[in-house]
Amino acid sequence: MTRKHDLSKIFPICLLAFLPGCAVEIAEPTEEDLVVGEAISELEYSPGAGWNLAWSDEFNGTSLNSANWNVLTSNWDPVTNNCNFGTGELEFPRAQNVSVSGGKLILSAQRTGDNPRHANCSGFAPRSFYSGRIHTKGKVERRYGKIIASIKIPSGYGMWPAFWTLGANISSVGWPASGEIDILEWHSNSPTWMQSAAHWFNGTDRHWGTGASGGYNLADSFHLYEVEWTSSNMTFRLDGNIVANNVYTHNESEFQQPHYILLNLAIGGNWYGDPSPASIDLPSGVTKTMEVEWVRWYERGTTSGPTLVNPSFESGLTGWTTWSPNGTAHAAVSETYNGAHAGAYHLTHWTNGTPFEAWTYQVASGLSSGNYRVRAWVRKGGPFNFAYLQAKTCGSCTPVTTSLGTYGGWTQVETPIINVTGGTLELGFHSNSPGNGASFIHMDSVQIIKL
Repeated sequence: MTRKHDLSKIFPICLLAFLPGCAVEIAEPTEEDLVVGEAISELEYSPGAGWNLAWSDEFNGTSLNSANWNVLTSNWDPVTNNCNFGTGELEFPRAQNVSVSGGKLILSAQRTGDNPRHANCSGFAPRSFYSGRIHTKGKVERRYGKIIASIKIPSGYGMWPAFWTLGANISSVGWPASGEIDILEWHSNSPTWMQSAAHWFNGTDRHWGTGASGGYNLADSFHLYEVEWTSSNMTFRLDGNIVANNVYTHNESEFQQPHYILLNLAIGGNWYGDPSPASIDLPSGVTKTMEVEWVRWYERGTTSGPTLVNPSFESGLTGWTTWSPNGTAHAAVSETYNGAHAGAYHLTHWTNGTPFEAWTYQVASGLSSGNYRVRAWVRKGGPFNFAYLQAKTCGSCTPVTTSLGTYGGWTQVETPIINVTGGTLELGFHSNSPGNGASFIHMDSVQIIKL
């Protein structure tokens, strides 16, 4: 997104078969009174064996999480110190065009006659559109892993939605010495194509591009856009299918450092040949949106130590203990049949109107010293005073916790890193509900990950 992407440099790699990548969630008849008000997830995703969730934003709630994201509010970018983002884009980002609702991030765009532009950009013409642009600089910066999002992009000439990364050192070294990974870019002239690229500096500006047609229009419906990034290669995927099947190999320093994530809905610009505002397919009074259901960043991990006893609850609650401070655990915890993430059964903490607190846990022993995470798959709805996936190195030790959000579909969650030196780890689920609604948490497929 920070340079002109010449379509002649974007090479077709493979033609993918039609695979919509959608999983329809089947209602659980034995729990139908527990799932009232549960939001349905458009797309389900599993990273595969050996991957653990390092960071995510599921866009639950009613506002953007400011601990994760920065919102741009003009056509001058203070991080890169340029106007119109170095690509001649026609939009003026502003906070009003970034919102969170219905479990989704929404970046909206409209035509404007207000002639907005930043004072630092007085040498450029006023912008003709408002739009949304966010990034994680200074808040979420990581190296390597799987970066994936469920995104619905808008159709129409001039729409340039993008999901990408920049090297965290861009303010000091500039572009492209910072490195750039374009996971998704979309051009209306190639509506079935996911375009991906990488940019760096090696004596001169270096650019590599790839793309593939999925055989279906990517606009106006949700699809999965992914890069798997290691120290030696990148693999790009559309709806789980490899786009760059001639895996891009690199050893450049730009891709051995932390990057941050950007999401934006650009309009016009040099990728479209610098079209006039009048030619853009966005009439006055019309709003177009780029919607993001979730963004996730996975890291490599390995299961370690003795295997957990009954990690998917297929043998009742064997191996698990439930503690409650007020004797309500018997009403709060059950092994539940049907609709599990794996196998036929899963654990449920739930209430149909009775307050409760429950801590369902297992003590793993024989662990080698080192850093660990605990991961599990969860679904959750209804009010809770708190709900955690947590781990601690002794019964009286302070736990590390991950607060569980509302998840309409099975979602993989992780604890923060916890250092184990004594060989044991107490891990599980801790929840407390006021009992004023049909609250539930479904939990399955628990693992210990050694980092």
